[in-house]
Amino acid sequence: VTLARGVAAHASLLFCDEPTSGLSATDSETCMKALRIVVKRLGMTCLVVIHQPRHEVAMLFDTLMLLTSNPGRVAYNGPMSGAEAFFRNCGCPVPQNVNPTDYYLDVLTPGSSLDRSDGLVAAFADILRLSIDGNVELMLQTKGRSVKEMLSVENGPHVTSKYAVPFCVQLSALLRRKLRLALRNPAALGLPLVVPVIQGIIVGYMFDGIGQKEDLLKQIMFAFCLITMLCLAGTMSLVVLLTDRTLMKYEVSEALYSEGAWSLASVIVDVPLALAGASFNVIIMACFAGLEWDLLQTVLQWALLLFFVYDSLFAFIGAVAADVRQAQTIATPFVSIFMLFNGFVVSKKDSPVPLHWLFDISPNSYAMQAIVVRMANEDDNQFEGQMLLDQFGYHEVDNTFGIEVLVGMVVVFRVLQQLGLMYLNGVQR
Repeated sequence: VTLARGVAAHASLLFCDEPTSGLSATDSETCMKALRIVVKRLGMTCLVVIHQPRHEVAMLFDTLMLLTSNPGRVAYNGPMSGAEAFFRNCGCPVPQNVNPTDYYLDVLTPGSSLDRSDGLVAAFADILRLSIDGNVELMLQTKGRSVKEMLSVENGPHVTSKYAVPFCVQLSALLRRKLRLALRNPAALGLPLVVPVIQGIIVGYMFDGIGQKEDLLKQIMFAFCLITMLCLAGTMSLVVLLTDRTLMKYEVSEALYSEGAWSLASVIVDVPLALAGASFNVIIMACFAGLEWDLLQTVLQWALLLFFVYDSLFAFIGAVAADVRQAQTIATPFVSIFMLFNGFVVSKKDSPVPLHWLFDISPNSYAMQAIVVRMANEDDNQFEGQMLLDQFGYHEVDNTFGIEVLVGMVVVFRVLQQLGLMYLNGVQR
């Protein structure tokens, strides 16, 4: 996986520390062949530390550097194909039917029965070191391109960020992965739809036919229960949000994609699924209640607006919270205030004046007011309707302002989510 991340990020230089550790000889050869094909095709430089490779694996490398142990001294640095000739000229020919790389390690290990490390280090200094030092000195005197120029020539002038591919490519890859993962897990697709449907059936049955009865108070209770269920439904997603965010942070640290691409992919895949579940929930409850079509439109409109507000709220909390406990701690005051200060549980008329501003920031308050006023207007008993409106402090207003407030909250929470993903809860390496 680590190798794949480096390749996906189009790194110019790969450092691989024992990439074949734990693999069989056959799997090691397959791994190194694949790595060689990738680096040759992408024009990358790959430095590999490897112990005791089989001959077929060793011959996949272009250049070989051999070090002694205790202390580490260079005994050979040159083409892989020239190593056997160098050892033969130094009086250490590779015996027949012996893996050359095994023999190299035997003669370069101080204290072993075949130890020739001192002689080989001296031979390297006499034969190869001068030419290598000369090449290094020549390169140092030659003015070359800067790192920025080399990257621009190799990857194209369009590369202006740390990410190897443009935003649209990142988003496309994330969408494909997210869709595949969702399709592999039927529960992930079914639960966001099945659970709201079951809840809608149970709660809707409790208010069966309430829309056809002249009992405005029970209709208001129905609207309160419907809105409350929308508020609480999002809390179940916090665990999933935090788990996905942790994986995202590790991949973003590898510059595989940006936080914006990840959050947009999540919105495109997850939100429509949750929105469908919320819509089914509202429609089923409204059908059981027997609401008139005009009233159903009002209820559905405000319910879906509330869905987007709470979905954005919990996405923001999932971005800034360090863990599930902290997420629940942050979510509690938001949900409590929004649910309590909605005009039904706590009415603006009976609350202290210093707390009136809480009704102005509660999305539930705007939704309840619009729905209850519409219910009162639909009620045949206008006197009872007006009495209840006065009791709860509701009054007819232009709902445009309430819609603007809810849309503004969605935008603010999404912006705060993005900032939280970018600057908080980074991975510790």
